[in-house]
Amino acid sequence: MAGFGGAATVVGSFPHTDAPRLVDSLIARLPDVPAWPQLPVRDWRESMYVQYSEGLPGAVIDDQTQRIFFRMDERFEQELERFYQAIVEEDVERFAISGDYAQGLQVFLERMERRPEVRKSESPKVGGGEYGRPGQWVKGQVTGPFSFAMTVTDEGKRSLAYTPELREVAVQGMAIKARWVARRLRQVNDNVLVVLDEPYLCSFGSAFVNVPREDVIAAIETACAAIHAEGALAGLHCCGNTDWSLVLATGIDVLNVDAFQFFHGLPLYPAELTSFLERGGTLAWGIVPTSAAIEKTTAPELLALLDERIGQLADKGLDRARLNAQMLLTPSCGLGTQTVAVAERVLDTLVELSALVRARILT
Repeated sequence: MAGFGGAATVVGSFPHTDAPRLVDSLIARLPDVPAWPQLPVRDWRESMYVQYSEGLPGAVIDDQTQRIFFRMDERFEQELERFYQAIVEEDVERFAISGDYAQGLQVFLERMERRPEVRKSESPKVGGGEYGRPGQWVKGQVTGPFSFAMTVTDEGKRSLAYTPELREVAVQGMAIKARWVARRLRQVNDNVLVVLDEPYLCSFGSAFVNVPREDVIAAIETACAAIHAEGALAGLHCCGNTDWSLVLATGIDVLNVDAFQFFHGLPLYPAELTSFLERGGTLAWGIVPTSAAIEKTTAPELLALLDERIGQLADKGLDRARLNAQMLLTPSCGLGTQTVAVAERVLDTLVELSALVRARILT
């Protein structure tokens, strides 16, 4: 199978507040894999741990203090029963994300609806197919179940991961939200990638995380299965170093890593990476820095760095041609905490780098 072949997309969050203008810009600048933007500066409800909380049992959204937590009060049992009934009945629409929580998604869907020609591409099987034709793919994102369960707490500030009922709400909740995103995007484009944002995986294995490995894998697998149920590809983004063997043991189709700052751990898993690529997996290289380093970095310099990183994997026995063919390019992380100027510079550099990579692949 062919890969994305150096196409560019983004991680998700942006510091902008004008959703229509930003969405139009992303669709124009990222024609191969446009993505809808999260806008936490516009409204705190668009931050990654609040955005996907609508309709979850026990969720309390405190606008005054801008805090999200879960409460197991007298209403919780009834809410939990309705929650599981909806999941069993596959009532995906019950978990829709409203425009108040995702204006970028709402505008993106409206814009894509006006481009009916984008929907005419043949939909490949999950994990396979021809990628990279202009306008073929769209990308969305959902907070990963492990990160949601570890970061969001109950009233006593205890992570949801350590209360069985709330842990399952986090796992099943993020899975059904991911499924809704996949379904909604597939209504405007045949081929969809939904990426699980899992920043907390950087802490897995430390003394601060007392969660079994098999539970983390099971949580990610639940979300992947939900995305696959809608005929979409499932990705995972982690913006730091982690146990990549754990991630690659799941059913993800796209692995998005911070290849600028935290690449050093990835070459330690050549066997797992080889298996991932051989089953059609795509490595999404977050090679464009989202820090102040972008001001001193050029696309040609990043191309040289990318080649060096690919060389390290090739030296471990990975197929260089496959790495190039099954490649996406992204920023190293989201841009929600950066300035608009930095975000625009990152986008410009990303687009230029993708053009350099694709021109080389096609020649």
